[in-house]
Amino acid sequence: MVVEDLATKNLMANRSLAAAIGDQGWAELARQLAYKTTRHGGRCLVADRWFASSKTCSACGAVRPELALAERTYRCGEDSCGYTADRDVNAAANLAAWGEHTLGLCPCVTQAGDRHPGGPTAGVSRHACGGWVSGPAAQAGPVLPGEAGTSRPRLGVA
Repeated sequence: MVVEDLATKNLMANRSLAAAIGDQGWAELARQLAYKTTRHGGRCLVADRWFASSKTCSACGAVRPELALAERTYRCGEDSCGYTADRDVNAAANLAAWGEHTLGLCPCVTQAGDRHPGGPTAGVSRHACGGWVSGPAAQAGPVLPGEAGTSRPRLGVA
C-alpha cells in the first residue's frame, strides 16, 4: 500500500477547503492504514510530498509543469500520448507505479506495456515511473501491542 505525505498545513491555507480538509483526519487514516497493513503482513510505503503524482502522466511518464486544482480531469500534454483520466485515478496509478518501482517490482523492468492494457502506449515499453530513481521509502511505524479499538481478523467469514 502506498500513501502520499501531504502538506496539510499548506492545504488548510485554502479558506474554501480548510473546513473539509480539517474534518477528514488524514493523519489518523494514515496511522490506521500503516498499522493494519503491517498487522496483516503487508507494507505501507509513504511517497514523498514532492512526488508529482497528479502532474505525471500514468501512461507515458511525462510531467506537466502546472495543474490547477480545478482541473479534475488529467489530460497528457504529450502529443504522442493523449492519455485522459480522472485526476485522482491518474495519481493513484502513479503512486502504485512508485510503490512497485521502490519495491523492485516495477513493470517497466518486468513487463512490456503500460498500466492501462490497450491504452495509448500498449505494446511500448513505457511506464508511469519513466525510469525515475526512487529515493528510500519511509517505513510505516511499528504496530503497538494491544492496539485499542481494533479486533483480530475473523476467520471463515464470507
